[in-house]
Formats: sequence, C-alpha cells, structure tokens
Amino acid sequence: MPSSRRTSTRRRVRPSTVVGGLLLLLVGLALLAIPFLKAPGHAEGARTDLEAARTSLAAGDVAAAEASVQSARRHADQVQDAMQGVGGDIWSLVPVVGRPVGDVRHLGNALDHLTTAAEVAVATWPAVNGKDATLFGERSVDVPTLEKVVGAVDEASVHLDAAQLELGEVGDSALGVGTRLAEARDEAATTVAPLASGARRAKPLADVLPRLFGAEGDQTFLLALLNPSEQRFSGGAALTLAPMNVSDGRLEMGKARDTSDPDLYRVGRWEKVEGNPFHDGKLRLSTSTFAPDWSVSGETLLRGWERRTGQEVDGLVAVDVVALADMLRITGPVEAPTYGRLDASNFTQKMVGDYDAFPDNEARHDLNRAIVPVFAERLFEPGNGIEKIESLRDSARGRHFAMWMRDPDLQAAVAEVGLSGDLSDTSHDYLAVFNQNTNASKADYWQRRSVSSRVVLREDGSARVRLTISVHNDSPPYAQAFADPRRGTYATRWNGMTLGVFLPQGAEVTSATAAGKPQGTDVFDYFGRPYKLLRLVLPPGETREAVLEYDVPAAADAPGDGTLTYRLDATPQGMVVPQSLAVSVQWPEGYDVDDLPEGWTRAGRGRASYEVPALVEQPRFSITGSAASS
Repeated sequence: MPSSRRTSTRRRVRPSTVVGGLLLLLVGLALLAIPFLKAPGHAEGARTDLEAARTSLAAGDVAAAEASVQSARRHADQVQDAMQGVGGDIWSLVPVVGRPVGDVRHLGNALDHLTTAAEVAVATWPAVNGKDATLFGERSVDVPTLEKVVGAVDEASVHLDAAQLELGEVGDSALGVGTRLAEARDEAATTVAPLASGARRAKPLADVLPRLFGAEGDQTFLLALLNPSEQRFSGGAALTLAPMNVSDGRLEMGKARDTSDPDLYRVGRWEKVEGNPFHDGKLRLSTSTFAPDWSVSGETLLRGWERRTGQEVDGLVAVDVVALADMLRITGPVEAPTYGRLDASNFTQKMVGDYDAFPDNEARHDLNRAIVPVFAERLFEPGNGIEKIESLRDSARGRHFAMWMRDPDLQAAVAEVGLSGDLSDTSHDYLAVFNQNTNASKADYWQRRSVSSRVVLREDGSARVRLTISVHNDSPPYAQAFADPRRGTYATRWNGMTLGVFLPQGAEVTSATAAGKPQGTDVFDYFGRPYKLLRLVLPPGETREAVLEYDVPAAADAPGDGTLTYRLDATPQGMVVPQSLAVSVQWPEGYDVDDLPEGWTRAGRGRASYEVPALVEQPRFSITGSAASS
C-alpha cells in the first residue's frame, strides 16, 4: 500500500494579514487612548475649579462655589470614566505604556477624592457661615448642626488623606503624557497637602466639640480677660474673670469679677503645679500666670480660683483685648456705658491704652466687667462662623488666645490645633523672649521690642548665638497733677520689667548684659528648657538693650553627608504692638545655602537672613546648607 501522508489543514498566514491585524489593533488602542491623552487636561481643569471653589467660599459666595465644584466633578468623572473602563484596562497591559496608565488612574482617584471632599465642604458651609447659618445662636451652639459639622470634617478628612495617598503613587514617567502627569500631580499636591494637614489637625478637636459644648454633660469654664498693658510671661495679666457654664450647647455667663475684688486679691497658698518654678510660696490670682505655658499658668489660676471661690471648673479660656478687638472686626461694634461706641479700631486703645481718660479705678473696673461677656456673646451669635473661628486661630498664633482643659482628651485636641498657648518643644534653635511687668504699671502698652539673633553654625551642628533685645518705652507725656511715682499705678509712664529669654535645649550662656551691666551666666530650668532672667527699667521715651551670647549644642542636623540643616522655632508674646524679629545664619566656610523658606533671603555665600516687622505667629523653619564638595 502506498504510504499515506496527513495533509495539513492550517492556512498559511500572509504577512500582509499580520500587518493588517496589528494595524487594526493599534488603531483600536489609539482610539481608546484619546480619553487617556486628555486626562491631564481634565485634571488641571478640576484643580482650577477646586481652587475657584475655595476662593468663592472664602468670599461667602456659596452659589459660585457650588458651580465650581460641579464643574470639578465633571472633569474628575471624565478622567475616571476614561481610565477605569475598558480602554484603561487594555492599555495597562501594554508593556512600557502600562506605567503611565496606572499613573493617570491614581491621579483620577485623587481628583475623585478631592472633589468629594469639596462637595462635603460646600454642602456643610451654609450651616456654619452666612445669613442662614444654624451652628451659632444666641449664646448657644446648635448641637445637631455641630454633630453634622463634626461628621463632615471626619468625611472630608478621610477623602483628603486618600487623595494624598493616590497622588503619592503618581510617578515621573516621561513617556507620552508623563511630563504633563507629573505637573498635574504636583499642582494637585500643592492644593491637597495643606487641606489634608489642616483637616487632620482639626479632626481631633471636631471629635470632642460636642463634649466641649456640653452635649455629653455640663461643663464649667473660667473666662479670663487678659490685659496686655501689664505683661506676664504667659501674656497679659488676668485681671478680670468670669465663670461660664455650658449645657447642651447653651452658654450661661456667671458674674464677672475683677481681681482687685478684696476676696480675689488676697494673697494665699494653693497646690503648686509640679515643676512650676514660678510658683514659690504665696500668690494672688493676678500674679498666678507667670509661667509661659498656659498648661501651667492656666492650671495655677484655676487652682487659685477654686481656693478663693469654692467653685470647681473644667478648664480655662484666656483671651486678651487684642483678640477681642479682632472679633469686633467681624461682628461689629459694641456700645459701652460712658465710653460709647467701641469697635476694632479703638477697642484696645480705649480698654488698656488710655487710663488717663477713666474718671476713677471703679469706672475702669466697671468697664472691664461689662466687656467680659462680649467675647461669649459675639462668638456665639448667629453668622460669620468661619470668620470667627479663623479669628480665634490667628489670635492663638499670636498668643492672644489660649485654652487649658483639664480633660486630657479635650486638651490634646486643643493642642493639636494650636490653641494651647504652650512653648515649642523643639530640640534645635529657639527664640522666645517675654517680659514680666515689675512696677505694677500699665506701661507695657507702649512697649516697642525688637529681637535680633546672629547665628554662626559649626560643622557638628552646634552654634554660637548672639541675641540682642532692644526695648523702647514709647509712652506719651505724663498727664497727672502729681509727680510720676514711677511704680504702683496705671498712671506711671515708667516701665519696669524682667525679661525672660527661653533658650534652646542644652544652651550654655557665655555672657549676658542688661542696660550695659554684666548679668552673669547662670540660667534656670523650665521643664528641661533653660531660661535667663534680665532686669530692665525704662524711663519714658528711653531705650534699653539686653545682650546674650550662648552656645547651642544642636542648632542644626549634621548627618555627616556634607549637609547642615538649621532648624529654628520662634514664639511671640501677646503684645499690643508685636515685637520685630531679625535672624542671620552663617554656615561654616565652604558651605552654600540651598532653597530658602518663604521670608528668607540669601545674604551672601553660606548666609541666610530673615526679618519680620511683627511676629504674630509661631513659625518653624528648616534651611539646608551644603558643602561645596558634597
């Protein structure tokens, strides 16, 4: 039999057929890629819309903000529809091209989360701000609205955190639209980062706000009106006090009392806050706030109040007349008996800067007691919720407002959002200059203080610092019929003070002078932070200087890789006229300064400087210098 052969049934594939198939595939992929190529543009559109929404909300235009957020949603959805569908799935499998596709998907997810957070904010805004806001009422907080706001903060925080995580997954691939993706990522990150950070800080406080406002049981706080014309290291002297009871959101003000009240003015003893070096023996309530931290001075004042009155309290709210003046900027003026209309422009001057106008001490005390309720009344009145919250935040940054809560959870939340009024805990360079009034005058109203720090870094991260403090007594001519007694009265123009310079951790003073006189090099300890005391007496119109030189062991990080990163924190005192601050930093020879933070300038090779005419916040700086060989 002839052998049989199996005949193949497979058809030979022509080269032209292969090319045609690939062409069709590429055409299909190209069509699917059209939305992909448009994704960065939509991302940029969404970012622009969200910025516009934020601007509109700040201006109180909720309708415009809603329109911008709706537009941002359309842009974000177009990115998501393009990249989360079949086209994105197919392109993600293609070698080399898959990475940019994944980047666009992460970018789309980030935009989706960011837009959702904006939608939450816009939906919640009318309840907090505007003519129909329900959060604040007459001396009350609406608890259901407050709980809605707390939920909104929580939801927005979750989406902002998720947006940050997604943006962190977007790479720098340069294929096709890679460069545009990186730019879109960076622009979005610029928007998201401060929002996410702010939401994270706000969340702990938002979570405890219902408890703070009595939704979970009555709370009693002591309101202290501070007078910055007579300074303590903590801020203005607490000369007028009033209890506040909060129950289910409703506030009831107790009787305001001046600390010149015979019962409150008496010297006495009460339990010391452990470690407080400024509580030694007997105190008055008016002298109980010498410690710079309100967590220490606040607790000392509360213990004294309880000793004098027998009334237990849950916390302290300290606010000075500068903060009250800023609140009036938002809420409008008040009418005061005898003194007429008080507004943001004249409130501080009328309250603490024009004692010659008071007919007698009792009239001044009457005004203080009448003004104390203004803070609570204006804070809790309807409308302008966001502006009032921002006013308190800004006042806290300048140490014109602070809170001390005995409940650890409440205090942790207060500290997280920067309302605690405490010193920085930095272990690097630090600037904190305060003064304490020593002649029982009100002359700190006219104080003009400038602080200058000249820092010379060493390669091991240590530094030699020369700190110059210049204080000018800008008081007007003496106006009384009797001779200026120079102390013990609000009428004197003389300004006696003890400067407290709170130094970097581990600092060792090598020389100190005050008004040209040597002061020795010994320092005291405040909870691990050294401080130096310097006495000055300023006649009217005179200027006095104090100069400190000291070594700082860790002014900069020195990892040994040819870089030296200088770190500085600064804390202001709550003064009527904020102090000015100038800092000059010199890196070792051979180093040059890299990118500088806002406000800093290059002052030559390896040198940077910073100047601010009014220190009204608590800045934190980090500046890196690199050796030429690195």
